[in-house]
Amino acid sequence: MNLFKWFLTGEAKPRIQDPEQVKKMYTRARWQGMTAMILGYGMYYVMKMTLGVAKKPMIQAGFSATELGQIGAGLLIAYAFGKCFHGFLGDRCSVKKLVPIGLLGSAIVNVILGFTPYFWAFMVLWFVNGWFQSMGSAPCIVGITQWFPKSQVATQYGVFSIAHYLGEGATFIFSAMLIVKFGWESAFLYPGLACLIIAFIMYKFMFDRPEAYGLPTANEYNGEVVEVVKEKQKTTKEAQIEVIKNPYVWLVALSATCMGIARYSISSWGVIYLQEVKAYDLVAAGSVLAITPLMGGIGSFASGFISDKIFKSNHALTTIFFGLVMLGGLVGFCLNPAGHQMLDTVFMAIFGFGLGVILCFVGGMLAVDLCSQKAAGAAMGVVGLLAYAGAAVQDVLNGMLMDASKLMINGKIVYNFDNIKMFWIGSVILMIVLLVPILWAKKAQAKKDAELLNTAG
Repeated sequence: MNLFKWFLTGEAKPRIQDPEQVKKMYTRARWQGMTAMILGYGMYYVMKMTLGVAKKPMIQAGFSATELGQIGAGLLIAYAFGKCFHGFLGDRCSVKKLVPIGLLGSAIVNVILGFTPYFWAFMVLWFVNGWFQSMGSAPCIVGITQWFPKSQVATQYGVFSIAHYLGEGATFIFSAMLIVKFGWESAFLYPGLACLIIAFIMYKFMFDRPEAYGLPTANEYNGEVVEVVKEKQKTTKEAQIEVIKNPYVWLVALSATCMGIARYSISSWGVIYLQEVKAYDLVAAGSVLAITPLMGGIGSFASGFISDKIFKSNHALTTIFFGLVMLGGLVGFCLNPAGHQMLDTVFMAIFGFGLGVILCFVGGMLAVDLCSQKAAGAAMGVVGLLAYAGAAVQDVLNGMLMDASKLMINGKIVYNFDNIKMFWIGSVILMIVLLVPILWAKKAQAKKDAELLNTAG
């Protein structure tokens, strides 16, 4: 059997004519599939976030900060290119197969990492983990665009995005506990074993595209005439080429690069920042950072509602506003002096809420909204390529900046984070600036859609 052919989406079956059966199948597939993706993708995050919690004990075990930065960058480089590849592939493949295979591969790698104390072996395996990790996000968004009409995609992506934060929160709390009790290796080993089972649960409950079950497309089912017309005007290949040629998609992608720097700087280096600069122990530092995914989940969940009801569906304006919210939280966190754990938690809550909203839109929805639904995976892939390139850059630069700031005071090694903090803040400012032109892009698209609707009518 041709392995690639096995991954492809199923052929369209004859349409089911019974409206009640169609409704029943759509309802089941939407909510069962979404639940499976949230659970599974949350565990994807556990499989890639552990390194951020384990940094200090790994340094104590013999790794240097620069080596950990290189290890982290290895995963993110693989993830950046893999997300682009699997985004384009996801437009043609069955997400029911692609996404669980990625989690299964990542789980196997993490189990092996639980027995890997050597730098080069760890770096190679973490890179492989990044490739498997890249099989999750973009294909999941393809699944959402296949089962929900375009008018609901932003809201449903917000619901799905709570998976990010459930995974991050679980990592900051439970991985820290595992490390304290059993050592840093256990934080890779035990979650990896759990995900071997969860991958099969995902496969059982996820779905291929609606046409593979004899159902109409989501836009047809919900009566969205403009989107149905757009779907019929171009092939998947043509839609993907349009993504590559669209300059506004690349602006969103560059903004996502800056978002990736800020986001992963905090998740990967925030714990050790609190340990070194503010003298928190590992559990206290993890507890402060755990508020970020919690509030991020709330922000992501509410992002579609906030944008539609408060900002009148102006997603670009929503994103710019919450970029400023995110910036305010980060500045407060960086400038707040040691000894104020409650204030650190409040600032991380503000940062997390802003990031939660931003992640939905800069992380893909702004680009997806500018493109055909047939190329949703491609749009996510382009954004993901640059977002995680930024995430990889931050790991290398943060590691190098930290080692460069190392001082010996009274026989003890200490680190100066002043330059690192300016790097974090500057990335958020640039992220916001790059989003401004998208305001005009959406106005132009709305005009074209109105013209198309008049023609179709």
